Amino acid sequence: MTEKEVGLFIDEAEKVAGKLKEGKFNLYQKYSHDVRSALIGKKHVRMFFRKENDDLIKVLPFFDMRQDPQKIIDLLQ
Repeated sequence: MTEKEVGLFIDEAEKVAGKLKEGKFNLYQKYSHDVRSALIGKKHVRMFFRKENDDLIKVLPFFDMRQDPQKIIDLLQ
């Protein structure tokens, strides 16, 4: 990754985090009952997050969507 790509990735992750802080959890694609995700970084990386309770959203692993999809299933279990 270039420095510019890293900066873009961080900016996009921070935008998602900002929207989550504003309570916009349901805006994002649903993975399971309490897990949602957003595509970031030229849409190759999926940022997963889980709503632990009304006051806490936990960021889960970032996942490169060009990998084997079974890996993310294993990571989120």
